[in-house]
Amino acid sequence: MPGTRTPCRQKSRTGHGLFSGVLDGTPATIRALPAVAAAVGGQLEVLLDGGIRRGGDVVKAVALGAKAVMIGRAYLWGLAANGQAGVENVLDILRGGIDSALLGLGKASIRDLTPDDIVVPPGFTRTLGGDGSVFDPAGSRQATTG
Repeated sequence: MPGTRTPCRQKSRTGHGLFSGVLDGTPATIRALPAVAAAVGGQLEVLLDGGIRRGGDVVKAVALGAKAVMIGRAYLWGLAANGQAGVENVLDILRGGIDSALLGLGKASIRDLTPDDIVVPPGFTRTLGGDGSVFDPAGSRQATTG
């Protein structure tokens, strides 16, 4: 996408989200999530699409700035296996994983999550558009790369 330099512009141009499969070799969505959330600064709700396989993934995404997540193919696996009951089973499994992760973190609700609840190893997150702002998980703020 020539000329696309910000996540907001790219989303509006593709209509399919930030990493809609247009580019091969892009980082996992969870790695870009903190930078995207910082870039939009609360002006847009950020939904994470991709990489959600269990409830703990949902908790990580919300803690790192997602308002919600898309579960991708998981519901289709349940649907193919057992129709509506299979979809309900998939959702129950995800909910159980979310509850377990919240319990392990000592949180009563997913609304209580912050980036400080997640251990983010150095170099894990990715910047948007090369040099510039990057998420600093230690301080829950933006830092500048040089």
